[in-house]
Amino acid sequence: MQTSKHHGEIVICRRCLNRFPNENALEKHKENCRNHDAIKIVLSEEGSILEFKNHKHSMRVPIVVYADFESFTKPIESCQPDPDRSFAKAYQKHEPSRFCFHVKCLDKSSESTLFIKTKENVADIFVDMLEKEIDRVWSSEVKEMILTEEKTNFEKARECWICKNPFEDGEKKVRDQCH
Repeated sequence: MQTSKHHGEIVICRRCLNRFPNENALEKHKENCRNHDAIKIVLSEEGSILEFKNHKHSMRVPIVVYADFESFTKPIESCQPDPDRSFAKAYQKHEPSRFCFHVKCLDKSSESTLFIKTKENVADIFVDMLEKEIDRVWSSEVKEMILTEEKTNFEKARECWICKNPFEDGEKKVRDQCH
């Protein structure tokens, strides 16, 4: 079975089922693998039905912020970790030097992009500027919805457009059902 662009033989760890390109790599892996719990895949019972229930995650959010930091890396000295335990060895410190963020809104008139280059308190400046920008977006003018075809579709609807559950008799329909 071909599982990658690697055309040579592969070897598999019988304990965790990871694959490796050669015996040497497998032996190095086994040193670490036997110090951790084995992984067990659990499947759902036969005949059971999986269904999506988090409908709130299928709705668009009014504001999304995309942010990025640029950093200088400086080497750091640290003590030796315990070889009998899992560890991550820190060898450099990231010192932020600039940032950029883009605020994207459903109402495109409030979108903005900011790029700041500074040397001091980069994280503090980022938080302050982001808070101000979000406040600006939230305080922008709220426009009244103009409904035409949407209103007709809403009145004819017999089920929720998000979760597809039917409306019960006498239940009050709302335009934005909370899921």
